[in-house]
Amino acid sequence: MKSITKILLMAFLLRVVFSFVTWHPDLNNHVDWGIRFWQYGPAKFYSPQANVWSFTWPNQPPGTIYMFAGVRKVFEAVFAFFWFINVKVPLFPSGIMLFFERTLYQALLKLPAILADVGMAYLIYRIFAKVGKERIGILGSILFLANPVVWYNSTIWGQTDATINFFGLLAFVLLLERRLTLAVASLLLSFYIKVSLLVFLPIFAIVVWRQRYSVKNILTSIVVPVFLVGLVTIPFSRGEPYGWLYEIYKSKVFTQQLQVITANAFNIWAALTGIHERPHTLMLGPLSYQMWGLILFLGAMVSIFKMVYRKQDATLVFWALSITAFASFMFLTNMHERYIYPLFPMLTILVAQSKKLLPLYLGISAISLLNLYNFWWYPRIEVLIYAMSAFDRLAPRVLGLVSFVLFVFLYLRFVKNSQAEGKHI
Repeated sequence: MKSITKILLMAFLLRVVFSFVTWHPDLNNHVDWGIRFWQYGPAKFYSPQANVWSFTWPNQPPGTIYMFAGVRKVFEAVFAFFWFINVKVPLFPSGIMLFFERTLYQALLKLPAILADVGMAYLIYRIFAKVGKERIGILGSILFLANPVVWYNSTIWGQTDATINFFGLLAFVLLLERRLTLAVASLLLSFYIKVSLLVFLPIFAIVVWRQRYSVKNILTSIVVPVFLVGLVTIPFSRGEPYGWLYEIYKSKVFTQQLQVITANAFNIWAALTGIHERPHTLMLGPLSYQMWGLILFLGAMVSIFKMVYRKQDATLVFWALSITAFASFMFLTNMHERYIYPLFPMLTILVAQSKKLLPLYLGISAISLLNLYNFWWYPRIEVLIYAMSAFDRLAPRVLGLVSFVLFVFLYLRFVKNSQAEGKHI
């Protein structure tokens, strides 16, 4: 236990240091939302009369807004603390306050994702430690924490993917431990922050069904978390929270997005059409790109659902989640470069069990890192920028094709492993 504690602490401290290096323009939205939450109050936050934003309207659920509003108060408290020291202690270097004024808020906005990184690493360790495989758990945690995709997403970019995936992974860990109420609460919290992991819901439901809970237990496990979600939503809704939530998800979360074939995701659509923004309502033969994406994704999922229904051991469940995450990124339209993130916590667990998967893991990670780098170009490496942009952005098309090939290899490995008796957690 001492070893994993040291690893997690070191990973946390290094991430905190690097969080000050730069910030992505997306953080400007998060800064704005955190400030205006306290200016407008939750009741007017999503309302038209309050819809004046320095950057972009709030297109995420209340969980995201609560998170950034909380970070705002943390920033104010930390800044006030150091300002007090600056005023009262003559030897305190005032230049630190200028540094904090420029960078502290943006760095703190990355803190939830950094904590989520460390939390997922601990969960990976815990999965194996509980069955007497502590060494494998430590190796898995190190592999996840050292993955540059994980670093780039949370510590450099500062996105929310790590946060929602922490609660998603926690939900399945709790589910496999048959702690249903907590599992449902964790999954709902992930959806309450962002709905990216909605593709995991069918697998969650199948496992619940096959665990043979009574109808009473299932209803109780759902009602309590749903009630709590409604309770924390009341400050926004000023009344009936569930109808209000439905409207927010329908009118903002699901619709106020780009709605394009691919939003800089190196997937099958990037290989076929390039990464130029084109609406996914365009036709490809008799159907739109959006419909083709749904058909291909659901076709890939049929065998996943069948296998999970037949067997619910932890290894198979994490295999199913890995394939689901990769298939959704590969086939669904309107995918952003960050939406492959759910693959990495799940696949890391599998790689920790089987070193044979490491080459696939490294290949997928390398392409994903280039995908995150594309268009932001941080840090600037001119040769790499030219290579990614030349010939009408040919490289993203090639990488999209390579990514699809890696998906096929991973899918075939899943089918092979699910049909054979292998190592299980």
